[in-house]
Amino acid sequence: MCNQWTPVTLGDIAAISSSGVDKHIVPGEQQVNLCNYLDVYRNRRITRAMQFATGSAKPSEIERFQLNKGDILITKDSETPDDIGIPAVVVDDLANTICGYHLALIRPNNGIDSRFLSYYLQSDNAKRHFLRTATGLTRFGLNSRAIASILIALPPHHEQAAIARILDAVDTAIERTREAVERARQLRKSLIAELLSFGVDTSGQVRDSIGAAKQIARTPLGLLPIKWRLSTVGAEFDLQNGFTLNENRRPRYLKRRYLRVANVQRDALMLDDIQELEASDAQFAPRVLEVNDLLVVEGHADRMQIGRCAKVTEEAQGLTFQNHLFRLRTSGDVLPYFGCLWLNSTHAQRYWNARCATSSGLNTINQRMLKRLIVPVPPKHEQQIIVDVVSAQRTHLESLVAKWKSLESLKKSLMHDLLTGKVRVGLSQTPPY
Repeated sequence: MCNQWTPVTLGDIAAISSSGVDKHIVPGEQQVNLCNYLDVYRNRRITRAMQFATGSAKPSEIERFQLNKGDILITKDSETPDDIGIPAVVVDDLANTICGYHLALIRPNNGIDSRFLSYYLQSDNAKRHFLRTATGLTRFGLNSRAIASILIALPPHHEQAAIARILDAVDTAIERTREAVERARQLRKSLIAELLSFGVDTSGQVRDSIGAAKQIARTPLGLLPIKWRLSTVGAEFDLQNGFTLNENRRPRYLKRRYLRVANVQRDALMLDDIQELEASDAQFAPRVLEVNDLLVVEGHADRMQIGRCAKVTEEAQGLTFQNHLFRLRTSGDVLPYFGCLWLNSTHAQRYWNARCATSSGLNTINQRMLKRLIVPVPPKHEQQIIVDVVSAQRTHLESLVAKWKSLESLKKSLMHDLLTGKVRVGLSQTPPY
């Protein structure tokens, strides 16, 4: 902490009050816009462009909890103590909008930059304080005393404003990148749906419904290009089930790294947590994963997650897999990644939802169902173009996600340096007081 900054508590520099106004509309009370828990939890800024819920409040509640530009709201309840005290700053004047239930309203005194204070409440120091002072067993909460007691190293006002401007710029870049990521994800979803319905023309361009009108036929899967034949997963892939986990598989001597359901996401492998099992060479050999194998989830509590598929990458080759996954290895005319796209398509999801079995809260498919799943087989050159188009879009999406993560990391580093005074800014300015 910079020794030139004034140590204060939040209660010294702001008025704090906890709201009890809920979403119910009570006859006789005034109708209001209600800024609620999720509005704060999901946004770092509260603006007039947001859509608020409707509620009602007494005149005394409206007077006390009416939101003003510069106010800060924080979440004061959570299921876990490490996810509490999330702040958002009000950046616009909001008519007839009040702070709702499960939130605390923080109104900084004159001379306190609310944007600076909001960033301070996002800092590691604030998170540690909220974690330490939250109370509860199954649900955790912060009372006004706990919120007010957080210790803050307070710079002069002009330095607060300079810190806030820098972090605002990073936050703006983060938000724009996040929006670009979301647009790219929606584009990817639409692009795959179009490609798997209409394919590509002779020039490699994605057909639309008009361009494909004279080149499509009605099939059990709906309208598909005439040149695409229909087959089944069983005809195009060799299937292998994985290791059943039991006491005999506890890792002892011949330890094998294996993939679980949690490692196989839709069109992606998560390899940050790989576990081990025991298996002899003879047991292991038929179940060794190779690059371009497909892994399909056999069972999941969420019906929308059964049948999700991911292609084995170079990082995962040589591993094995558990029995709640099926391995598919191409033996016909379907390119591995084209098969992965189809197995993750809405067509496949509808098939699983209509046929999966449910037992003890788990939705499952079996090998027979998987083998009978119809799969379209375009000419290989067309499959390759589809794979190339989707892969290029995926590379673009991954670059945006990497930029987003990089900006988040930059923000965290800047917050540490700026909010502790390790790096000083705005020192050339003359304080306004």
